Amino acid sequence: MSFNLIDAVKGLFTSDLLQKASAFLGENENSVNKAMSGVLPGVLGGIVDKVSSGDGAAAVAQLSQEHHSAGLLGNLGNFFGNEAGGGMLNKGAGLLNSLLGEGKSGMLTNLIASFSGVKNSSASSLLSMAAPAVMGFLGKHAADNNLNAGGLAGLLSSQKDNIAAALPAGLNLGGIFSGLGGTASKAAGAITGSAASTAASATETANEAGGAMKWLLPLLLLALLAAGALYFWNSCNKKDGDHTGDHAATGGGTHEGTGKDTGKTATINVAPPAGKLDSTGNFIYDAGEMITLTLPNNGGELKVGKNSTEARLIGFLNDKNAAIDTVKGNWYEFTNVRFKTGSAELTDESMVQLKNLVTISKAYPTAQFKIGGYTDNTGSAAGNIALSQKRADAVAAMVKKLGAAASAIAGAKGYGPEHPIASNDTKEGQAMNRRVAVNVKAK
Repeated sequence: MSFNLIDAVKGLFTSDLLQKASAFLGENENSVNKAMSGVLPGVLGGIVDKVSSGDGAAAVAQLSQEHHSAGLLGNLGNFFGNEAGGGMLNKGAGLLNSLLGEGKSGMLTNLIASFSGVKNSSASSLLSMAAPAVMGFLGKHAADNNLNAGGLAGLLSSQKDNIAAALPAGLNLGGIFSGLGGTASKAAGAITGSAASTAASATETANEAGGAMKWLLPLLLLALLAAGALYFWNSCNKKDGDHTGDHAATGGGTHEGTGKDTGKTATINVAPPAGKLDSTGNFIYDAGEMITLTLPNNGGELKVGKNSTEARLIGFLNDKNAAIDTVKGNWYEFTNVRFKTGSAELTDESMVQLKNLVTISKAYPTAQFKIGGYTDNTGSAAGNIALSQKRADAVAAMVKKLGAAASAIAGAKGYGPEHPIASNDTKEGQAMNRRVAVNVKAK
């Protein structure tokens, strides 16, 4: 019997492990099993795509060797069984992003959640567990069979049909991974064939009926083709969904995207602190009463407002049950970082909060942060995106200059007027939307 990679990998995820996962995630066990039926071909499909691009084969070979050497396969239960599980899931999320890229990782998470009915965060956790487990298995298989990078790439390429065949009905990943597009193609062929067959039958009937029916034939053909196209469009939409990210943590907008962007203000999950507009047009947040926070790893203490960015950020980093959300992101608006009007020059008062971020990054050395820049909707969209990018870059550069490790900053992106946290119909809302935010990419 020929080797089937997907079947071999399935053996890693025992019923006991999935029961533990469902209890840990607070999900129905059947839903977790359904999610895993899509998680495994999804992860493998992403790895197959990876090895076919550039130096992807060498990267996959190295990562698989590292995960095999780490002895991960014998400790999969620890993902959901002890205090170290959160850290393992965070590392798994980082691996998933490395293999698939943030965009595809988010799209896959959304599709799995929509298909199975589990929460997006649960789908993210299952993928973050599966990715390192699959890589560990590939490393073991390569070691057992003396496969180098080329041999491993050849094995993965030979498994495309098996991986595609393992996709459950109703889950189409062809829009994410090129090697898994068979489902959509077969559906399109079936619909086209059905429409053609019906049209041919209609033609024959019309001819037999004589001239009185012939004028109906063009209309009938058009109706059949339109129905087929509509059926296929709806089928694809049901499978692929409308993948929309969400600006989480301290307020709204849809970004760190995973597909279509609604362009509308999203529901605010945790309202930003209250505040007011000052005479210069800036929105001044109410930091709240001062509190003293003790940082880990001999990081000292920070005295900050209880509503401040720092307090919220530390709260998230300290919460062992708060997992990294690879779909929505874990975004926190800076409450006291501002720029001189129309420029990317930071104000002097911004330095306090940026220095505090540096202190936090040193106290949590495995944490990684991404900076986001935003504007209101006045002026041109292109100009606003350019300005927001310069501002995000300025914050990232300043944090590094103030002492943060380069590895602590995972990037900076300007989103311009996208993803507002308040209405742009008022001066107050516009001031709130002119901001920078920090996203926790790893804990």
